Amino acid sequence: MPPTMKTASPQISVVIPVYNQAQYLSETIDSVLGQTYRNFEIIIIDDGSTDASPVIARHYGDSIRYFRQENQGLAGARNSGIHAARSDIICLLDSDDAWSPAYLEKMMEMVSRHAGATVFYCQAQCIDANGQILPQIVGGSRTRSDDTYRTLLRANFLIPSTITMRRPAIIDAGLFDVAFRRLQDWELWIRLSKSGHRFVGLADVLVRYRIHSSSLSMDPISGQRAAMALAVKHFGPDDEQRQSWSIEKRLAFGGVYRYHLLTSVQRQNDWDAGAQYLRQALQADPTLAEDLDLFYDLALGSQPPGHRGTSYQLDLGNNVTHINSMLETVFGAASASGLGSLRRQTYGTAHFALGVVAYNAGQRTLCRGFLLKALGYRPDLWPDSRVAGNLLKSFVSQPLLEKAKSYRNRIGAC
Repeated sequence: MPPTMKTASPQISVVIPVYNQAQYLSETIDSVLGQTYRNFEIIIIDDGSTDASPVIARHYGDSIRYFRQENQGLAGARNSGIHAARSDIICLLDSDDAWSPAYLEKMMEMVSRHAGATVFYCQAQCIDANGQILPQIVGGSRTRSDDTYRTLLRANFLIPSTITMRRPAIIDAGLFDVAFRRLQDWELWIRLSKSGHRFVGLADVLVRYRIHSSSLSMDPISGQRAAMALAVKHFGPDDEQRQSWSIEKRLAFGGVYRYHLLTSVQRQNDWDAGAQYLRQALQADPTLAEDLDLFYDLALGSQPPGHRGTSYQLDLGNNVTHINSMLETVFGAASASGLGSLRRQTYGTAHFALGVVAYNAGQRTLCRGFLLKALGYRPDLWPDSRVAGNLLKSFVSQPLLEKAKSYRNRIGAC
């Protein structure tokens, strides 16, 4: 039997919703029981599982507090856990993810240092269904406290299992919206940041984020519907009268179509739909023409989650063809779409992103060509060290770069 962690006055309440994830649940719970910080309670909300999840949870006895309810979805399960919590500090952990042993200790250090902040987060290492480490690190893009709201309107950069938050503020904000079966976390973060709550990030990678086929995040259609519902909830429908929209509404709908674009390409390999969404995204938010992250993700195409940004199953040539076709579709009728003024910016950013991907994949000649094209479209990129640096290194052979790196390391050790 695992050690008992039940305590009358826990400093932290760990909320773990579970729905038919029996194969991962023990690893998740064990990762909490193995924390270096010990004053916590574990709350399992069984959201109507029909597999062995209840049996596994009850095996832990007094080490956890177990509650079972009829299925309400992830938002309802998390809300039940927050209501049941005996601490003012809530940590979210999905039943297929796990923490490194120092997670709670590191997060509580942040909570103590930032008394005025509400939400705390870190980064996560992707793992596969069997728990094997994958190369991609996700989440935790740290922002200035004064731009978190606008950053979140464009894209959700937070992984739920990395989140620690203050319970009173979450309750005051109305908890997770149970109308959202997907993206309920993104919707709550937007609500909190809009109200001025501070988000504080840590660069440490303290969470193992599992990539597997039964994860909700693998379903692009329900995600796209939820993204649109999120924007409509906060800003009303897309009436196409974009010149009269507030900056925030333009960012929000730009973010919706950005999400549609990326999920269409990444999850469905549907570049034709992606072209339509790119047009809508730029019409809603013209600043997306300089969004390097967007075009970097497009340059990776449908590369599998967990491996994105590596050379694994990267078909750069195919992605280049699709991106060029997409840009021709969007800007070929520029006069009709009203996007002609964004053509050079968009082409420049796209080639910049392709240059970065080519460089990371070791394709130096391609990298050089893409970056020179990027500078041709956007001379304003010259001061960016990533352009000049990668361009310079693209002229140097890899063996010579390795020798220079080795020499620099030896000098540094002297």
